[in-house]
Amino acid sequence: MCNCMLPLHTRSKTPTEAQLYVSNSELQRDNSQTRPSTVSLKMNRSARPNSSSSKSLYGNTLAGGHLDAAAELELQKLQADTSIEARSLRAKIVKGLPTTIETKREIRRKYGATTVVASTGFKAWRFEMARKGKRTKQKLSDFLLWFEVWRSSIKEVEGKFGTAVVSYFVFLKWMMFLNIYIFLLMFLFVVIPQVALNTSSNKVDNATCVVSYENTISNVTGIQLLLDFFEGTGWMEKTALFYGFYVPSTLAITFTAHTYNLPLAYILVSISYFVLSLLLMVRYTGRGFKENLANQEDRYYKYCNKVFGSWDCSLNDTNNAYLKHSSIHYDLTSVLEEERLILKRQSRTIGKKIGLVIVRFIVNFFVLVILGGAGYLIYFTSELAVLNENESAVTSNSFASLLISYLPSIVITLLNAIIPMIFNVLVRFEEYSPQFEINLTLSRTVLLRLASLAVLIASYYPQIICEDNEKDDTCSFCSSSGLRCWETYIGQQFYKLCITDFVAVVGVVVFWEFPRKLAAKYFHFGLAKALGQMEFEIPKNVLAIVYSQAICWVGSFYSPLLPSICLLKCIIFFYLKKWSLLYNMIPSNRPYRASRSGNFFMVILLITFMLCVIPVGYSMVKVLPSRGCGPFRDLDSMWDSLVNTVDGWPLVVRKVTQFIGSVAFIVPFTIVLCLILYYYHAIASAHREMIVLLKDQLIMEGRDKHFLLMRLNKLDPGIKGGHRKAQQEKQDKIAARHRTPPKSPSGAWEKGGPDNELSSHPNIPNA
Repeated sequence: MCNCMLPLHTRSKTPTEAQLYVSNSELQRDNSQTRPSTVSLKMNRSARPNSSSSKSLYGNTLAGGHLDAAAELELQKLQADTSIEARSLRAKIVKGLPTTIETKREIRRKYGATTVVASTGFKAWRFEMARKGKRTKQKLSDFLLWFEVWRSSIKEVEGKFGTAVVSYFVFLKWMMFLNIYIFLLMFLFVVIPQVALNTSSNKVDNATCVVSYENTISNVTGIQLLLDFFEGTGWMEKTALFYGFYVPSTLAITFTAHTYNLPLAYILVSISYFVLSLLLMVRYTGRGFKENLANQEDRYYKYCNKVFGSWDCSLNDTNNAYLKHSSIHYDLTSVLEEERLILKRQSRTIGKKIGLVIVRFIVNFFVLVILGGAGYLIYFTSELAVLNENESAVTSNSFASLLISYLPSIVITLLNAIIPMIFNVLVRFEEYSPQFEINLTLSRTVLLRLASLAVLIASYYPQIICEDNEKDDTCSFCSSSGLRCWETYIGQQFYKLCITDFVAVVGVVVFWEFPRKLAAKYFHFGLAKALGQMEFEIPKNVLAIVYSQAICWVGSFYSPLLPSICLLKCIIFFYLKKWSLLYNMIPSNRPYRASRSGNFFMVILLITFMLCVIPVGYSMVKVLPSRGCGPFRDLDSMWDSLVNTVDGWPLVVRKVTQFIGSVAFIVPFTIVLCLILYYYHAIASAHREMIVLLKDQLIMEGRDKHFLLMRLNKLDPGIKGGHRKAQQEKQDKIAARHRTPPKSPSGAWEKGGPDNELSSHPNIPNA
């Protein structure tokens, strides 16, 4: 921790301590320079004269100083001690000394050269094995780094754009591995058993409903096959990509007497990938919170940390180093601007505060109107798409039908691209701080993306659940919509959303970012000059992959192979975004602080996950499965497959399971959980108070150390400067005793009055 973390009156001001000089030109942008200046750290090591009496631990290397004398005293005390604790303490003291490696080696030879007795027997063997094991572990770790996915690409991005931009690619890499886990669960335990195991002996109930559903699947050739691929209809419905392909009964395992319960595996795997995603996110978020707690001191010492600790040492490109230099300058001016805005907010009058509240109310009203209009537009297009699916189709043209089926996905993608721009304009009228302005815009954008998915799912609710008099008597589907397999239909919609999102991202990179780079490079006038090159907007790009992951979470239940498509998207997005970043983008002059750790984006992903669990969980428990397709066609709800399995267990296990799911267990468990949370909250509060006390104690110790150093500087006869200072103070005290005030007013005029004194002043000319 730097010395600037102590109050000003506690910092040592003696000329022998290290002095840090920062040139004023480091905080200014000089367009005439092609490379950034560097912050020079100068050590004033020649303030005291060297003498044989004043030489201490460092000799001529560090010019004495009583901080060095204190370290020398500690090392002298530990010199005769040969215990392991003393050796460790000596090593820690030497390691913390502010000097060169050569000087530390000399100090170690002087004060650490004790008689070392070689270990023998089992102790020596154990020490040798530990040393070899540590070396082998390090070599193995270095070897495994060669197999780390995208390591060289991430290093290349980090070297040219710093750690802020690389957090996006690290987050995308984490998302890729999450999709790998989800894909492996669905593929190994659902897809492979359905495809590989023998299903010829399975008994299929509700044959009438199955035939009725299969009759709705068109068997065509030619161009319609390609259209069916993009729509997910026709021959695509008969593949393992969608829910309707899977059978409801147990599958016989060849050459064994065992069976595979596919409905139970389907619902357990779906629950498992949600639980796995939650655990991975909580683990990642918890690690991010630890990093934030370790960096909380930046709030109190932000100027010191920005000046001395904000440079990104991983940069190896001159132009990007200059941009980083400008970024630090902009960051400092942003902090000063925040301080100015705080003072401005504090100086607002009551009239201005009332006017600002009215403006914010109007802006939020417009935001709600925009969200409501977007929701209605999505609902209208989804209704039109459902109407086009049944017998009374809107159009008979194949391409028009394809466009109508993609209309909800296209509308959602366009709204997610246009409305955030409107939010960025509206938020400027609310006069929030820059950091809160970014967080508010991100929150509104996340709300828009999640609300669009929620409205899309809610628009299908009337098409799936209807009154009994509106249902088909045989297959129990809503006659108004004609959806005989509503699970497959929802899977098709998320399949289209996934494809539309992929096409939108690729289209933006190819048809907007790349032409803009060419225009900014070769045309230096007009609109091209005004637009310039694009900056890599980290929040916007991260929210795009969060939205893509939300599609994967919800759609994987209705389309078991959708995680494979999302996995392929992550891989393509990584290389596409990397290429666009390196060739089309420039670093942002306003780096987003939370993007460096990724913690804020993981919190957004966690909230998105919670909202994605709701529709899937509701369809598992409450919604009647389709009678003509899927593994749950014979059950009243999907959850019944798990209940029926539990009912087949032994009586004791069944009673224990029923007790765990009853109110008699859930209520006490919730109370105990709340008490545990309150206990840990109380401990955390006590720790925070202790941290405050320890900080105050550090400040007091700094004051005591400063006082003792000053006293030692005065009393040490071996230091001439301190001796002269003590003699000077002694003479000043003697002179002060002789300069007693006059006993009467006339005594002040003994030298001839003020005119004579003024006339003798060197700065006043004689009359």
